[in-house]
Amino acid sequence: MKSFMRPLFWIPMILLVWASCSFYLGDRYRNAAWIKKQNDQLQAATVQLGAERDRGDALTTALLTSQSQIDQLSQEAHRGIKNETTGRACLGGGALRVLNSAPGLRTQLTTTGSTAAAYGPAAASADDAGTQASSGDEFATDTQIADWAIDAGAQYEICRIRLDKLIDWHGAP
Repeated sequence: MKSFMRPLFWIPMILLVWASCSFYLGDRYRNAAWIKKQNDQLQAATVQLGAERDRGDALTTALLTSQSQIDQLSQEAHRGIKNETTGRACLGGGALRVLNSAPGLRTQLTTTGSTAAAYGPAAASADDAGTQASSGDEFATDTQIADWAIDAGAQYEICRIRLDKLIDWHGAP
């Protein structure tokens, strides 16, 4: 019993308890600081995500509006071109084959004698040079070529607008 009464015995015990409490409180403080830092980062990321989502929604809305306008203008052009063209033979089979073999072009303009039925009697009429297209020759009418040009222009514009919006998305807000 006398060993518990000696002061040298209590000093290491007090130091051990003091060190344990200090470590425990320090660890709690460090954990609380880390949790606060994580919460701050989470709040900042949430705010940034909301801003990016809003920016993406605005760019998507602008893209869809532009595509809708392009589609409407293309439809108007297709309706208008029917009044301005006669359906006469414009490009022969050789020219169509050359166009179809060019990189990036697929004209889908190849027609035969059914062109007269599809585009009316003017399709079988003489072209600008005064030659007659026979029913067995492949040719494209001026209406088909104009429709193809309208579609190609619309596809180009949609692609250009998509790329512009993609560049805007990756650019600075």
